[in-house]
Amino acid sequence: MRLGIDFGTTRTVVAAAVDGRYPVVVFETARGFSDFVPGLAAQSGGRLDLGWEALLDGRTEGAVRSIKRTITGHYPDDPVPELNERTTALDLVAQYLRRLRRMLLESSNLELAADEPLEAMVAVPANASTRQRYLTVEAFTRAGFKVLGMVNEPTAAAIEYAYNHISGLGRRSPKRYVVVYDLGGGTFDTSAVSLTDRRFELIATEGIAELGGEDFDAAILRLALRAAGSDPASLSAIERARLLELCREAKETLTTSSKRPLVEVGEVLRDAGPVTLDLPVVYDEIEPLVMRTLVELDNIFEQVRGFGIDPENPRELGAVYLVGGSTAFPLVTRLLRERYGRKVLLAPQPHAATAVGLAIAADPDSGVFVREAATRHFGVWRESEAGREKVFDPIINKGALPEGGRVLVERRYRPVHAVGHLRYLECSGLTSWGQPSGDLTPWGAILFPYDPELVNCRDLGSIPPEQRLNGTNDEILESYSYRSDGTIAVRIENLSRGYGRGYVLGQEHWVDAR
Repeated sequence: MRLGIDFGTTRTVVAAAVDGRYPVVVFETARGFSDFVPGLAAQSGGRLDLGWEALLDGRTEGAVRSIKRTITGHYPDDPVPELNERTTALDLVAQYLRRLRRMLLESSNLELAADEPLEAMVAVPANASTRQRYLTVEAFTRAGFKVLGMVNEPTAAAIEYAYNHISGLGRRSPKRYVVVYDLGGGTFDTSAVSLTDRRFELIATEGIAELGGEDFDAAILRLALRAAGSDPASLSAIERARLLELCREAKETLTTSSKRPLVEVGEVLRDAGPVTLDLPVVYDEIEPLVMRTLVELDNIFEQVRGFGIDPENPRELGAVYLVGGSTAFPLVTRLLRERYGRKVLLAPQPHAATAVGLAIAADPDSGVFVREAATRHFGVWRESEAGREKVFDPIINKGALPEGGRVLVERRYRPVHAVGHLRYLECSGLTSWGQPSGDLTPWGAILFPYDPELVNCRDLGSIPPEQRLNGTNDEILESYSYRSDGTIAVRIENLSRGYGRGYVLGQEHWVDAR
């Protein structure tokens, strides 16, 4: 069975490829039938509950309201402090996905044998770091899925858009691209995706790593606590998590005709009752967040000029396509329609558009071709030729397109110091003089023994960084491979002495590649 799985901040949605159709999977749960699995984890009595089993109640000892948002920025082996020191970020995601796999086999509307292989096309935010991409692929693999590939979430949504509007995208169509506005529970991504000949190429992307519906919930909670006369600092972690769930429920009941949303604060705080809020006040609190997304959207329209597209020509634009559960918030659609008018199109199932697009991409008979560009700059701080200072060397540039499944980059040099301290960094932008800017994701240093006498040293970190080589003139080769799933591998070799080591960025240890 081929699947598209959107592991989301608030909910995980699955779509299947079945005889040219791409239905959203429905699960049977204790609360009835649902077309998603919440991204919750809860610790109680030494037991870790996940998804629907982890709905928050007063007995919970530790909780993660969003598994995806919690692990963003973590190394795979980092512990998750909200739970316990034994559960790592990778363990948590893998356990959650194992639970999802069991639900697909045992309590979904798919007719599957117990031993049927599950092949999945998976997604990550376009602005995801290599670390997050590696962790996602590794967790799916450990959970028993065969990962067919990884697609950026906005690209998957563009595929779903094209599938629903295929009759209007023939060879004579003037529509050259779609701009996806993807506002989920924890992240915002916007991308321009080419529609030419059903070859979906990511041509521009921007994003905000931590902005989504959860931030809307937090804004509503601030207003509700103020109205209830409660001190936010007095809340326990569990009380705050349960109140945020109530705020999310209140948010999701809002429509364009709503006047005064109700938050049942008294369900959590004994001395408080239900709170009603004035909707204009709620909108005033949340509008600055939405405006930040519109700035990124404007940046996308400027970038498409570099691909021969005229952003002022509405005929070339298929749509500003709204996906992600948080686009249902009335203020979002109102502000977008005020700016882009009839070009704004809300996906039929905003929370499921990415999963459906992934299922289409997973189907070999769909005729869809996907080619993803690098969505972040990747580089390394290294010693200058004189060895007196550190300089930033951009290795993979944002927008690079893998040919034959990968981008290959090499660096050759003759080192000055005995040990290479290579400090890697990903960033969303570069200044005009090539320095990292924007959203930065640092990596720990990779230590490589340039001095052959240190090959068997187990603690290269104890060697002083300023220790220089003693008369050797060896040639070093760094070979970088940017893969189509967005992960990066590097092999460093001393060509003169015939030894080397390999490393997959996303792991915290060397992979032996001698």
